[in-house]
Amino acid sequence: MDIPKVLNLGVAGLGRIGRLHAEIIRYKLERARLVAVNDVVEELARSIGEKLGVKWYTDYDKMLSDPGIDAVVIATPTFLHKDMIIRALESGKHVFVEKPMTVRVDEAKDVIAKVEKTDLKLQVGYMRRFDYAYRRAKETIDNGGIGEPIAFIGIARDPCAPPGWAADPSKSGGIFLDMLSHDFDMARWLIGSEIVMVYVVGGNYIYEEIKAKGDLDVVSIAFRFDNGVQGLIHGARRSVFGYELRTEVYGSEGTVYVGSSSDNMYAHGTRTGILYPGIEWFEKRFYEAYVEELKHFVESVLEDKQPLITALDGLRAVQIAEACWRSYREGKPVNIST
Repeated sequence: MDIPKVLNLGVAGLGRIGRLHAEIIRYKLERARLVAVNDVVEELARSIGEKLGVKWYTDYDKMLSDPGIDAVVIATPTFLHKDMIIRALESGKHVFVEKPMTVRVDEAKDVIAKVEKTDLKLQVGYMRRFDYAYRRAKETIDNGGIGEPIAFIGIARDPCAPPGWAADPSKSGGIFLDMLSHDFDMARWLIGSEIVMVYVVGGNYIYEEIKAKGDLDVVSIAFRFDNGVQGLIHGARRSVFGYELRTEVYGSEGTVYVGSSSDNMYAHGTRTGILYPGIEWFEKRFYEAYVEELKHFVESVLEDKQPLITALDGLRAVQIAEACWRSYREGKPVNIST
């Protein structure tokens, strides 16, 4: 395959994340060029295309047939990912797909089988691996800075419930996949081992719409890694502080902490509690990570290197999420085969 000097990209799906990706490609990446955008809503596709000065499509397959496009960024609803990934690969396009890669394990395995039959790249958008604080934590752990890791502890709380299709677990994978798969991926990456057992407690405490659609809004997940390290993740769909994300890895000789209340971790303790400035949403906290993950994808294609986050990582997240749903429904620990 001839490797271009500049990667020409199209972005499919122009919701919040899709628009962010398109703008980053258009304005932030020296080795990439935004060629086209695509959305089924014509007004949206046209307005973003005109704003960014690129071609726009309402038909995804027409964008795929554009010979000037080398790769696509898929930022559509999760339940559409599998078919859109496979159609892109069949069109000879490299793929960056927003997390989660698919809704179900069987779909993820179909994607892996397709990727393995090509010489094309696929990267999944778990952007936290490109965040400066998490990268520093990874380096510290790998260099022995906390001794032997003993426990991974994560807290993840969104400011509000997800809208529309994302609140339907049949379409999004629910709280475990749509929201907490970021934390599963980060746990696997920081510890360097696979999650092999999960035990979940959870319920519906806040949102009737989420309950009606079969999802949960507050969960706690205890888990174990293959290397014996313990894990605990608490996730909630509502936080009065705004976007709230904290991660800790406890080791035999020390502990690393990553938090997102603010970059300087300012806190103000009063008699009524601890106050700190929350972050409105994840785009602000992880903007540079979004830039770096797309930069990495572009470089992986242009330099013919394996992306940091592959289809196998996408599969692992879906496997863990499915095990969490089974544990919650059966009320017992569930082992995960990898």
